[in-house]
Amino acid sequence: MYLKINDLNIYFQKIGKGKNLVMLHGWGKDVSTFWNVVDLLKDKYTIYLIDLPGFGRSDPPKGAYTALDYAETVREFILKKNLSKLTVLGHSFGGRIAIKLVAKYSELVDRLILEDSAGIKPRRDLIKYVFYFFSKLFRYLLPNLFNFKNIIRHRFYSFLESDYLNAGLLKTTLKNILAEDLTKDLKKINIETLLLWGENDPTEEASLSNGKKMYQLIKNSRIEIFEDTGHFPHIEKSERFSYYVKDFS
Repeated sequence: MYLKINDLNIYFQKIGKGKNLVMLHGWGKDVSTFWNVVDLLKDKYTIYLIDLPGFGRSDPPKGAYTALDYAETVREFILKKNLSKLTVLGHSFGGRIAIKLVAKYSELVDRLILEDSAGIKPRRDLIKYVFYFFSKLFRYLLPNLFNFKNIIRHRFYSFLESDYLNAGLLKTTLKNILAEDLTKDLKKINIETLLLWGENDPTEEASLSNGKKMYQLIKNSRIEIFEDTGHFPHIEKSERFSYYVKDFS
């Protein structure tokens, strides 16, 4: 199904019966990322899976978006569908959007679930600064001998680099999103929040240490950690993931 929002055709799927649950996917994904948990949740929830602008079957943004622009799109979806008593679940990039949404429009959402969410900007430690400096130096002194900068990027930023190289028309949007730290927004969240996190998430933005920081920043929150799990608990540990979601809301 499609819904027109800000002159964009936004694709969504509505499945199940019960309480309203909006699920927001990560960067480069679409509604299909949640299909394996839909059957485990559909008896308790009316689930709304949304292809965010630029992903899946939805139209791309007509300009460079920020996380707030995506949150405004989700807000319009909620209002147009007249959803109430709502739980919003955001994975990774979708978590960023959920954070922005709840920080600005807390009246729209009853409960929040963040799964391996991005939002806290990683700090470059001293070693990374040193490598970054020498990558610049070698690129200037020996531009044709080898691309040292790319080696460093591959070692330390392979996940974000892959997203950037595959972003296509969304490259500026991705730059906008990665540049923003949502620490202040996290402090504004007062509704009940559940954080679900893979212990071994390899991504800098969604590392377990950042998950623990979010837990400390959100007043009314709890965190559940999935042992031996990476960036996708809803795929890697779908039954346990679904149990926590149903137990929470």
